Amino acid sequence: MIEQHDYSFLGPLNPREETQPLLRIGIAAAPDFTLFSLSNLVEVLRHSADEADFSRQLYCSWALLSHSTDKIRASCGLEISPIERFADPAKFDYVVILGGLLHSKTSVPDELYQYILKAHDQGIPLIGLCTGQFLFAKLGLLNERKCAVHFSLETAIMKLFPQVIPVTTEPIVQDGPFITCPGGLATLNLAMTLVSQHCGAARTNKVLHYLMAENRLDDVGETYADGGTPALSCNDKRVRRAVVLMHQKTIETISVADIAHQVGTTKRELTRLFNKHLRMPPGEYWRTIRLNSARWMVVNTDRSVAQIASDCGFTDSSHLIRWFKRSFDTTPKKMRGIHGDLGVN
Repeated sequence: MIEQHDYSFLGPLNPREETQPLLRIGIAAAPDFTLFSLSNLVEVLRHSADEADFSRQLYCSWALLSHSTDKIRASCGLEISPIERFADPAKFDYVVILGGLLHSKTSVPDELYQYILKAHDQGIPLIGLCTGQFLFAKLGLLNERKCAVHFSLETAIMKLFPQVIPVTTEPIVQDGPFITCPGGLATLNLAMTLVSQHCGAARTNKVLHYLMAENRLDDVGETYADGGTPALSCNDKRVRRAVVLMHQKTIETISVADIAHQVGTTKRELTRLFNKHLRMPPGEYWRTIRLNSARWMVVNTDRSVAQIASDCGFTDSSHLIRWFKRSFDTTPKKMRGIHGDLGVN
């Protein structure tokens, strides 16, 4: 019997109180769906939703839906179990319809078409991923509308649904309440866009650092990364790794000395490296990440200042307000009021 190691020390340091995720996505998959598109979508959501690799659904939530509890077979032959039966679409900010092989021998269940119509009737934005837009087209929902399709399927959609306007040159197309994406790596653009709009750039930066810190996708990184971008191209591996840890630890704080130790250097040397490459000490860089995240939440969510302080790693609301005023020359309450009056959020 091989001894099992205890990996609990890698887990979250503190339990999180229940909060409403900023982005809620329901995913309904057709038979023979593409696993690659599902994986790209969910992995971006998963890494955006929590610190490090803990997989708690704090900032984002997602659920695989179906009309039954039967496993759904992917085009690659693997099967996956739905989390819940078709739920009230109003539970979600978006409903993703994930398609796959159009020539599948398993027909799309009527219940899935009915769920699409129910979500549409309730005004819930619908996302057609991979070939999910073909289901929208079959229901007549895309007539005279643009939709993104894979270049190999342009002829098919023009032949079957001549009233639909196919777009093969864009990773994401939005026309009215419908968002379409041809799948594959374009799913990363889709997922990053949703997270950036609903959770802020700090969440997408965390994903970019965590998954692509040393081999990033330039088009995605340049589109969605904010002030952390210089660190991605920094040629010192210790700086890049330190920034990765900072993005992971916006909630569960550790000291700069701990960061330095984990990347194999001292606090003094890490400070020298940050000043050289990023033009600021590590503590200031880290605090900027937290403050930018807090500012986004103040403007775009109704979370309390105390909750935002907790989400962004400040000891309490007073601590956040003090640094917020020093950095942005106003308080969170006043900034939220100004943006509310202007109708920005």
